[in-house]
Formats: sequence, C-alpha cells, structure tokens
Amino acid sequence: MSTSGNYQNFELILTLAFGGAKSEEVLPDSVAYVFDINGGFIAREVIDGRRAGLALPARIAHQTARIFIGPPVRASGKPTIASLTRLGAHEVRQRIGPDLGPIHFPIPEPIWRCWFFCECQVSGKLVTTVTRPDGSSVQLPVCNSQVTICEVWPWERIIPLLPEPILTRLRDEVVAVVLNPLPSPGPVEAGVAQVSALALQRQPASAAAIPQLRPPGSSPATRSRTTATRSLVLSNPVAPTLDAMTFGHVSALARSASTAEIASRLIDLYPIYIDWLCLWDWLEPWLYVDCFETVPTDDNGNFYATVWYPCCGPTPNLYFSAQQLQGSNWVSIYEPWLRCGTYWNYACGTSVTLNVTDPAAIPCNSPTTVNPPPGADNWVLVTAVGGTWVWGSPSGPPSMGCLSSPPVGWLQPDGLTDYGSVVGAPFGGYLGFRSGASISIPNPGMTYYRWSYRKLGTSNWFYMSDTVVRHYVKETPPALPTFPVDVMGPLTVAGVPCLYKFKPLTAPAPLATDPAGTVTYWPTDDLFDDIYSGYLDTTSLPGGAATAAGVYQIKLEVFDANANPVMPGASTFSFILPCNVDASGDITARAAEPGELDVDGGFIFNLHIDNNRCGASIDAPAISGGGVVDNCGFLNYSSTANPISIDFEATQLNGFATFDFSLIRGITDVGYDAFGYVWNTTAGVYVAPADTGDFTSNGLTVGDLLGTCVNGAFAEVLNVYATATTGWGDSITAYDASFVRAFALAAAS
Repeated sequence: MSTSGNYQNFELILTLAFGGAKSEEVLPDSVAYVFDINGGFIAREVIDGRRAGLALPARIAHQTARIFIGPPVRASGKPTIASLTRLGAHEVRQRIGPDLGPIHFPIPEPIWRCWFFCECQVSGKLVTTVTRPDGSSVQLPVCNSQVTICEVWPWERIIPLLPEPILTRLRDEVVAVVLNPLPSPGPVEAGVAQVSALALQRQPASAAAIPQLRPPGSSPATRSRTTATRSLVLSNPVAPTLDAMTFGHVSALARSASTAEIASRLIDLYPIYIDWLCLWDWLEPWLYVDCFETVPTDDNGNFYATVWYPCCGPTPNLYFSAQQLQGSNWVSIYEPWLRCGTYWNYACGTSVTLNVTDPAAIPCNSPTTVNPPPGADNWVLVTAVGGTWVWGSPSGPPSMGCLSSPPVGWLQPDGLTDYGSVVGAPFGGYLGFRSGASISIPNPGMTYYRWSYRKLGTSNWFYMSDTVVRHYVKETPPALPTFPVDVMGPLTVAGVPCLYKFKPLTAPAPLATDPAGTVTYWPTDDLFDDIYSGYLDTTSLPGGAATAAGVYQIKLEVFDANANPVMPGASTFSFILPCNVDASGDITARAAEPGELDVDGGFIFNLHIDNNRCGASIDAPAISGGGVVDNCGFLNYSSTANPISIDFEATQLNGFATFDFSLIRGITDVGYDAFGYVWNTTAGVYVAPADTGDFTSNGLTVGDLLGTCVNGAFAEVLNVYATATTGWGDSITAYDASFVRAFALAAAS
C-alpha cells in the first residue's frame, strides 16, 4: 500500500438510506462520486446493495471532500459537478480519512425518485442558405460536421442563483413587456440588435441602471456567435389577452419586494416571458449550460442522439452548437446565444433545423443515388432534358425495379412529353442536356463525351458546341471565397472536335501563385446550376422554325484519352437510363438495349422540337344579310332573330397549342357552345393545325348574345398558349398569342 506523508491510501465506505423506500422496492441505478473541496474529480463507484466502497488516495486523507450520490453520468469522460447537479445528485461535504469509519448517507425520497430516467430521441438537420449568382437562394445541408448537444439549466435552478440586481432587473423587464407593451415590431430574427431600443423605451423601474444593449457579436466573449434560426415573434402581449389569474400573478410580481418572492413568481411565470429572452443580452452570462454529447452529421446534414432526463421533471432545454471539419481543423460554424438558440422544453422526437449563417460553413449535397442494373460497374447515365427524365425506347419487358411504361412527365419514345394538363408537348428554346457517370469515370479509357443531333430521316450529325463549365470554390481565409470555373469543353483532341471532359473527381488544385493555405473543392452541382453536360439552342436550327420543326435524334458518345470512340461493352462501360425515380429522387436504372445504340456505340433518343409561334385573330362580327361593325365599333340590328357570326382563328403551325376564348357582355360571360368548344374555358382546348384553325359560330343569333338587354357592349378575348417546353414543366410563354376585340350591338332606329 502506497503512502503519502503520514497517511496511506484508504477505502471510504458509504452506507445509504433511501428515504421512503420499501425493502422490496426496485431502486434507481446510482453511483457514488468523490471530489476534492476544489471540485477536482477523485473517484467513483457503483452503488451495490445500498453500499459502496471507494478507493481513495492518501493525499485527501483528513480533508473535506464533496461526496455525491446520483444517477450514472452517461456522457463520456470524467464526471463534473455541473453534470451531477444537472442530474439531481445529492451532495454532502464530509471530512474523510482511514480512521474515521463508514459514512452513513441518507437520501430524501423526493431526490432519489427523480433518478429514474426517461429516453428522449433528438434529431435535426444542419443547413445553410446560399444565394446563387442569379439572386435566387437554395438551402443546402452542411456535412463533414459535428453537433454538440447541451442542456441549459431549467429556470427553477437558474433564477435562485441570480444576484439581487439581476433578479430585480428581470422582474422589471417582465412586468414591462407584459403589462406595458409597445406595439409589436413583428417577426424579428432572434438576436437582432434593433430591438434593443424597444426594451429601453419601456422604462422599467430600474431603467437608469440599464446600459445600452450591445448587438450580438460585440460581446467580449472569445468565440464568435451566429444568430439562431428560430425567429422570435414578438406578439403584442396586451394584458386583456391574459387570463385573469395570470394577470394577477404579473401584477403581484410588480409589487414584489423580497428576493425570495420575486424569484418564486419569476419561476412560475417563465412561460409568459420565455420568448422575450433574446432581447435581454445582459441575461446571457446567467444562463448555465452543460454540454454532454457530440454527434456527427451525415451527408445530408442530419444528426441523431438519445438524451436521458429525469422522468419526474419536464423535458430538457436543449442547445446546439456545430463545428465543421475543414482540412485538419474543426471550425466553429454555429454557436447562437443561449438565450436565442435554446429549445426550451424540447419536444422529444421532433426534428430541429439549425440554419447556419456563418460564411465559414461549407455547404454540400449528397449526389443523387443511382441504382445501376446488375453488372454495370462502369456506366454513363443518360439522364434528362432539363427536368424531364429520358425514358428511351426499350422494347423488352421491364427490368427489376423498373416501371413498365414511361410515367407522365417523362420524355416519351416519340420525343414528346406531358406536363400539368398538357399532353404531347414538343421541346423548344435553349435546352440543357443532363448526364452522369459512375465514380470510376473519368479514367484514361473513358475521358471525354460528345453530344450530337440530326433531324430524323437525315444522315449528317451536328455537334453541340456551347461551352460547359463547372464552378468550384477557392478559399483563402480570411478573404471571401471566389468561384472560378473549370471548362469542360468544347475541346478538340487529336483532331476530334467538340469533346467535353467528364467532371474530374477533385476540383482544380490551387495555383502556384495562390497564397499558402488556399483550398479548393467542388460545391454541389446545383449551387450554380452546373447540372448540364451539353446545350442546344433549338431556335438556331437551320431553315427557321417552320422548316426546323420535327423529330430529332440526340446522340451521346464516349471517347478515351486519345479521342478514340469507346464502344459500350462488358470490358468498357454501359449506357444506362432511368426507369424509376422514387419520391426522394433516387434513380433505378436499366441498361440501354442494343436497338437504342448506333453502329458507333452512341446512345440515341428522340426529341420533338417545335419553336413555331402561335397565332390569334378575331374577325369583325357581322349580322347575316345585314351590316358589319362600323369604325366606332357599333353593329346595328333590326331583329333579335338575326343570325350573327363570331369568328376567330387560334393557330399553331403543327397544332402544339391550346386556346381559350371568351365573350363578355358588360361583366357577364356569354357562355355559348356555338363552335363545339366552350368559349370561356380556362383549361383550354387544343388548336387544330394552321389550315383548319378557323372557328366560326353556328346558328348564333343577336338575341343569344343580348339576353334581356336591348343594347349591349361586348368584348371578345382570345388567348392561344404554346405547349412547347424547355423541359422544366412549363410552356415557353414567348410563343403565346392573344387578341382582343370590342363591339356593341344596338337596335336600329
């Protein structure tokens, strides 16, 4: 046995008495912990049969120790007095030594019964909002990160520890916001400084002692903070909206003088003022927090944890901070103020979203999951035109996991697509083509690709040649990041034109002229809309819109590092196509069939292109055997039985349009099915091709239009809507047409 001075290491025996416990009653798991008088951890031992023996070092013999009996500390590392206090452990301070004998340790029943713990499932997502170059924004996950989960002490434990000046100030502020509110400033981002004046204008009793509130970030604290994403909605808490009992309690708080009474009433009333805490930065140092677990995020920024809390009490008040691994360093990216970022009485099982505003955070996005067919280890995926999935033209039965026919909204074998209520729509405008590849590509055997097109029935292929780039991020702290591009093509390699690089696995390395510490990486492809591998301006096809319209074949080919074509095969690669896409965006793919490949090994699919504009015209109404509308828009009639012709033309060269026509008398729709179409339909009906696009009334009389009126003023409105799309589920409105005509029917004098 070792010795220290005149003392030897010794064993401390504890005997426990659980107040109110029956002899056969199951007791909670409990542990004995010993600390020195300065809070240094010494030893711990599991309680066994209401008794524990702890081996202690000679250096604390005959000194006062702090002995805690409490539930097991589930966090890793040494226990702390703060963590034991949070868990409700019972403490005694006792002089100990080898000759002082066992210590009897009674534990009151209300204390030990709270050592039974309940499980609380915690989940959340770490995200950041990124502004694209076009001004739009997108919310992206933050991966390669860890989230630290902490518990903020409950108010019944915080408030008794507040010194008298802080306690009375809190009383005055609570009374001010409840009984003397200013008009609500509306939703405010938690922690924003402009609300400081609001608190000052209330002029509570201790206003003279209130310093100017500092904005977040100007605190002398050493670590930077980012504001919490939970918005503080400052609803106007006018007294009449409170129930009479609560109003009475707040009034009583205003009259409270003793610190004990103030503390008691503030504890009871905390649900009333909890959402105002973010206004009061002077309260931040008095919020106590115990951090107990750090968990990683997955590729989608999600994190999960299990928290234990006393079953006899409320759910915990949870606070989260986050760090991201950048290079070899963990960088703090999310650390809101406690008063703004705490989830008070966290609802177990619910998910929280932590919105990171720190520009140091690096967003990411896991790629779409592709489930290739069996045996397709190296593959190139022919994906979509814009947002329209390519089905291809398979002839055999569906593969495992595939649909048997193309869903609505996919590119059909005939080159048309559907969207909304539109059926059989062509494509037009500036089109983006999307493809993907397995992680094994690029490699020397599969380095480049090429898109080409030709009109069905012709022999010559034309190459797509618009520039394709991929943005990457270059960071040189503390400067703001820049977003240079890596040009994928078009390239001429060994005399072969219009080749494009497959996107490399890693972004271009920093230049030799870049400062030390510069890092580069790929962001998610949709951050800058870098989702396309080829482009085609269909409005520039030869012959103009009328001649160019029709079905085109689109081809994708693969080339090696020397620009030699690579034939699909077991030893090279497979072309694959989406055949099912689930709700999460995961793609099930099939192998391309031999009939979908040309003799050079390129994959071919059809795309119907039509950029013809719509036409709209309304003829002047005329009374059969009578007059026509004069220059002032009047049409005189002699009898309401006179037939009247209402004619219009809704056209698109190849019938790829819908139209609606309405005839309004004053403010009343004149519904009449004279053409075999409902004139004022909002859904639209399809136009006929140009040579039959004339719609003429049949059997319509003046009386049909006038109804009970003797004279009437009318408006004819024709809208013709092109169905051509760029592949993103809407039409090209620039190809629409409309026409408006007004006239009046007047009885002949």
